[in-house]
Amino acid sequence: MRRLICRHGLRFLLFPCLALWGWGHAQAAEPITFYTEEYPPYNFINDQGEIDGISTRLLQEALTAIDRPVSFLLVPWARAFSEARLRPGNCVYSTARTTEREAMFHWVGPLVKTEWAAFALSGHNIKATSLEELKGLKVGSFHEDAIGIYVANHGVSIINASRDSENLKRLTSGLIDVWVTGPNVAEVVAGSAGIRLERLFTFRRSEIYLACHKSIPASFLEQLQTQLDQLKEEGRYHQIRHQVLGNGE
Repeated sequence: MRRLICRHGLRFLLFPCLALWGWGHAQAAEPITFYTEEYPPYNFINDQGEIDGISTRLLQEALTAIDRPVSFLLVPWARAFSEARLRPGNCVYSTARTTEREAMFHWVGPLVKTEWAAFALSGHNIKATSLEELKGLKVGSFHEDAIGIYVANHGVSIINASRDSENLKRLTSGLIDVWVTGPNVAEVVAGSAGIRLERLFTFRRSEIYLACHKSIPASFLEQLQTQLDQLKEEGRYHQIRHQVLGNGE
């Protein structure tokens, strides 16, 4: 039986100080929580108030074949990431799998392949072609984002927002000159607002995953990985991408 609980906003956590040992012994009755953020087209709240997106639909379909209750919850990214890293029983998506994060989690995926790129408002005559040339410009990302962290590690000062979509408003208001994000995210957010962006350059290819606290049972993760692999072999990823974006790869 499919047992998925999707909610938007805050929820009270029972036993917030539950230790890993205690959770492990109660895990048969405890639902796993998949945290996420507003990050279209991979995860977002749709017009019906439900958590939706390419990554969300892939995970939900994969879970239909697994007898384990899973709750989906959308919160700001910094909290989503912290909940999965620090609290037993939690996972987070859509998460870039980086060297710095590798040992923090157990990983399932990839869910989606993507790129990291720099964007400016169309017609603003910004000619940067590399991360080095972003130095001296006002560059926007958001808290705990792998793209922004990567760019900062290359010597570029980053101005962080609470969520990625806020960077479009910051571009149009002049608070930032450049937005570093994924092309699909930039396209969906800017397209919805009727704003034209220019891709300055692409600086990395990446894959995004579900990242889980190490308390999550290996048997559950293995089943989920198997189901995701099967969905991709059956072509469901491309179908879901088309449904969400309205176009192909």
